[in-house]
Amino acid sequence: MVARGLIRAVVWLGNVHRRALGVYFSILGPDVAYAVTGWLGRALYRLLDPLRMQSEAQGRAALAGRVPRDEVPTMAERAFVHRVWNVTDLLLADRLLHPGTWSRYGGRIAERHRRRLVEALERKQPVILVTGYYGPFDLLPVFLGFNGIRAGVVYRRHGNAAFDEYRRRVRSRGGCELIPLERAGQRLGEILAGGGAVAIVADHHVQRGGLAATFLGLPTKVMRSVGLLAWRYDADIVVAGLRRVGEGFRFEIIVTDIMDHSEWAEADDPVAYVTQRYLRGLEALVLGDPSQYLWGYARWGRDVALELMAGDATTDEG
Repeated sequence: MVARGLIRAVVWLGNVHRRALGVYFSILGPDVAYAVTGWLGRALYRLLDPLRMQSEAQGRAALAGRVPRDEVPTMAERAFVHRVWNVTDLLLADRLLHPGTWSRYGGRIAERHRRRLVEALERKQPVILVTGYYGPFDLLPVFLGFNGIRAGVVYRRHGNAAFDEYRRRVRSRGGCELIPLERAGQRLGEILAGGGAVAIVADHHVQRGGLAATFLGLPTKVMRSVGLLAWRYDADIVVAGLRRVGEGFRFEIIVTDIMDHSEWAEADDPVAYVTQRYLRGLEALVLGDPSQYLWGYARWGRDVALELMAGDATTDEG
């Protein structure tokens, strides 16, 4: 009972602190907010040796030949700062992103892509938007909705119920429907069957039952669900992400690929075709600015992460 009371007290203090930060950031403005949280992020990253080692090892292996080896530590640190800034984004978005103000901060889909998506939805053509753990991904649903693409967005609940409700409220402000992961199986099918759009983070390593593939040159297994949904509902596929511009509260939506459902209809294995192609789109997104990718996440599985860290340590010793 005492332990539970302490946990509740810590969670309550965390929620109070979050609300206080929101007030402070509103008063001080985005420039100060990002400067302060950026400094804290860099300080924290340098204290978390396991995270730092994993980020650098994965970055060196995946970006070999693209980013010089000695530049990876700086890139990996910036990637962690971007992740810290994701929380700052939410706190600022609560005040700054509204129907009449959002376009001041970027986040517009290029008109040729936006018009294509809007027209597809107007004729009830199902659309699956695929993204990854890249940039300020928490805000992608906000900008999608304000661009007129009101999708069903799959999300994983946060362990802190109060923060989860706050994040869900901000992310759904543009009109997107936030779908908890445990409800996704049924709800995604309903939306696609009705000719709507869904958005999925398809940037995971699947330990069992996944489709063998490569991502940034490293072996992985990925979920089949995007390909299966596309095949089942004849859905078009859009690979896109939200990228931060500079070091403040300004963003751009990057579209790296659009697949019309007719493109894979005659493929020998439509699920594999869709999966391989969206992975190439996610690679293009990451390579556009690798410092905005979540390198601290064991993207290729924990076993591969450990192997890369061990190899990285051996190379450094040599």
